[in-house]
Amino acid sequence: MKNRRGSDIFSLSFLDIIACGFGAIVLLLLIVKIGYPGSSDSMSDDSLLKDLFALQDAKEPLDLKLSILKKETINLALVTKNESTKNNELQDDLKKIRNEQYVISKIKERLTGAQQSITEEMRKLLKSQERDIEVGGIPVDSEYLIFLIDNSGSMTSVWDRVISEMDNILNIHPEVKGFNVMNDQGQYLISGYAKKWMKDSPSLRKNVINLLKTQTSLGYSLSNPIKGIKTAINSHYVKDAKVSLYVFGDEIRIESIDLALDEIDKLNKLPFKNTAKFRIHGIGFETGMDPVRFAHFMRQLSKRNEGTFLALSR
Repeated sequence: MKNRRGSDIFSLSFLDIIACGFGAIVLLLLIVKIGYPGSSDSMSDDSLLKDLFALQDAKEPLDLKLSILKKETINLALVTKNESTKNNELQDDLKKIRNEQYVISKIKERLTGAQQSITEEMRKLLKSQERDIEVGGIPVDSEYLIFLIDNSGSMTSVWDRVISEMDNILNIHPEVKGFNVMNDQGQYLISGYAKKWMKDSPSLRKNVINLLKTQTSLGYSLSNPIKGIKTAINSHYVKDAKVSLYVFGDEIRIESIDLALDEIDKLNKLPFKNTAKFRIHGIGFETGMDPVRFAHFMRQLSKRNEGTFLALSR
C-alpha cells in the first residue's frame, strides 16, 4: 500500500506568494510616501504654494534694492570718473599757475635789477647836476621858515587867500624846527617871539593862522619888503641849516630895484661860498595894483638867492 504525504499549507509556493506580496507592499510604500500627522516631513500642496508666494513677495523688494544699488554703483562710478577728470584738470591748472608764477618772478627780478640800475644812474646824474633855479619849483626840505607879508590896504581884497597860501606852505612842511611871521617892515606877529624862533607845533600853527585873520595884527605896512628881509637875515640866520624866507606881496615901493638887490646879495651871501644863507621865495598876488615891478623884483631876488617866484592870479 502506497504511503501518501500529507498536504502542508506552508509549502514553498505559499512562501513565494507571501514574499511577493510583502515586496509589493514595500514597493508601494517606496513609491507613495505616507505622512503622519504632526511630522515635519509632511507638507500639503496649499502650504507649499503659500511658501512659494511668500518667497516671491520677498524677492520683489530685494530685486528693487538690487536695482537701486546697481544704479548707485553706476552713479558713483560716473562721479568718481568726473572727480578724476576734475582732479586732472586742477592739476593742469596748477601746473599752468606755477609756470606763470615762475615767469612773473623772473620778470620781477629783471624789473628790480633794472630799477636798481636806473636808481643808481639817477643818483649819479643828480650828483652831477645842479638844481635848475628857473624850473625847479619850491623845495620843501627847509628846517626853518619865515613869512614876510605885505599887509597894506591893497592886500585886503586877497587877505583870505594870503592866509590860505601860508597855511598851504606850512602843510607841505609837516614838521620844522622853527618858524616866524612878520610884515614887510620887520614887525612881528607875536612880539614875544621877536628875533626868535617859534617852536613848531600843530596848536601854535593854528593860533598863528587865527591871529592873521585880523590883517592889522601885523602892524603898519609900506609895501617895501627890504627892511623886513634885512631883519630876517640878521636876526634868524642859523649856521648849517636850511632856512626859507617867503615874501608875500602885490607891489613894491622902492627907488632902485638894482640897488636893493645888490644890498640883499651882500647881506645874504655866505663869505667865501657861492651859496645863500636864506632861500628867498616870492608869492605875488593880483589886487588891481601894478604887479609888474613887484614881479620883476621878486624874480631877480629869488633867482639870486636859490628861491622861486610864483605869481597867483585871481
